[in-house]
Amino acid sequence: MGEDSFSSEEFCGRTVLITGAARGLGREIGQMFHDHGARIILVDIDNRVEQTAADIDPESKTAIGKIADLTDDKSVASLRDAVIQEIGDIDTLINNAGAYAPHAIRDISGSDFDERIAINLKTVFLTTQAFMDSLSSTQCGRVVNIASADAYRPKVTNAPYAAAKAGVISLTKSFAAELAPNVLVNGVSPGPIVTETAKTQGWLQQAIDKHPLGYAAVPKDIGRVVLFLASPSNKFMNGETVVVNGGTIMI
Repeated sequence: MGEDSFSSEEFCGRTVLITGAARGLGREIGQMFHDHGARIILVDIDNRVEQTAADIDPESKTAIGKIADLTDDKSVASLRDAVIQEIGDIDTLINNAGAYAPHAIRDISGSDFDERIAINLKTVFLTTQAFMDSLSSTQCGRVVNIASADAYRPKVTNAPYAAAKAGVISLTKSFAAELAPNVLVNGVSPGPIVTETAKTQGWLQQAIDKHPLGYAAVPKDIGRVVLFLASPSNKFMNGETVVVNGGTIMI
């Protein structure tokens, strides 16, 4: 999919909510939707999300930042109520919130495990559950869940993350079956992505050294696939998770 796969007005009139959008992949996905005509709602527990939205649209008309703890059902319900009251129903939900924190199994406590499952899996369930009626009311709702290539292979330094992302793939199928035909639910499983967080965690270069293509994705590489799955052009993909990893799960 090239830069010109979508017209500048492909998402005109559509409202897209992106979680985990203060920076990194979520921010870039938000920017791409905005560039293609969508009104965007960026959500994150990180209060920098408000500045991110202001950077995209200084007038706060077509990009709005919201702070919420998406692991907490009351916080998610408050977010939903505020969005519907202030903006109205959403057309598209991008579940991108997550956290990657490599540790060996012996170093992960029970509370660590619970936290990582909550951030990477529970957020997908709670946010989709909260907004599913809003999405259904538009008759053309779209949900795209960000999973991971790690869901398909052993992850010796981040077992809870891999397990949670495998759960995201399963949730994608369950929501797709239950919300059809008004809402299409799909997922994307990225491989290594060049983000500031990835650079600081120290694993990115090692992943690139082992990669069949010899380089990692940039956020736009993933964003283009997300845009297609969320677009009016997608009329028949439902319950699928597209692996966009340059071949990393082959090795």
